[in-house]
Amino acid sequence: QAKTYKVLVDTKHQTIYTPEQIEKYFGEIKDSDAKKWNVEQNMNPPILNYEIVFTKENMSIKELAKINNSQDGKGSIKKTVPNLPFNQTYVDLIDNFALRKVDVYGKEYIEKAELKVLDWKIENEFKNILGYKVQKATSKYMDFDVTIWFTKEIDLDFMPAYNIKSIDGFVLEMSYVLKDESGEMNNMINVTKVEKIKDGVRFKFPMPEPGKKSNVVTSDELDSIYDEANRKRNEMYNQESTIDKK
Repeated sequence: QAKTYKVLVDTKHQTIYTPEQIEKYFGEIKDSDAKKWNVEQNMNPPILNYEIVFTKENMSIKELAKINNSQDGKGSIKKTVPNLPFNQTYVDLIDNFALRKVDVYGKEYIEKAELKVLDWKIENEFKNILGYKVQKATSKYMDFDVTIWFTKEIDLDFMPAYNIKSIDGFVLEMSYVLKDESGEMNNMINVTKVEKIKDGVRFKFPMPEPGKKSNVVTSDELDSIYDEANRKRNEMYNQESTIDKK
């Protein structure tokens, strides 16, 4: 019988801007209240919540929708942490790939991301999370310094990331930190609940529609598609701005 777990996760993104960056990114906002709101929302956007269901073979990662009860009409800005994207993602833990539907300005694609293997350094540091004894490990992901706290007290391996292969253990806390001369970016992932559930969960992977041209793309191809789409939108915006000025 396959073991099945459901995990609830909170994620928090934080960007610490230098005064130069605030002027660069928000200097064109003349209204002081609007500028303050935009800076604060980009620096400290709201916490996002995820539900992750997994077995040894498969994993489903789903962003949990939130209702915004704000009365000021401004809403809020959403920012994800690395490797926990919006909406829903499915991961094949045997063949080491993830699939998720992505909408690029009205065109739908299915991203197929290969799971990366990071080089972990196991540290001689321990603490307790949710009643479990956890140990620290560190690595690098792109330019980020990555820290995880994992336990051996749960009988299944788990990594709260859609495209990173799990360490030998169950990760209960994870952080991505980036510091350079232009500022600092912190991303925190905290498991808030671990629940063993009944077997029989079905994982429905997104697939191309029968008879239609495949729209499955790699992560690199998706980045190129976004870049090209943004380039065309910027060109269109600049043309419209030029016409308006005339």
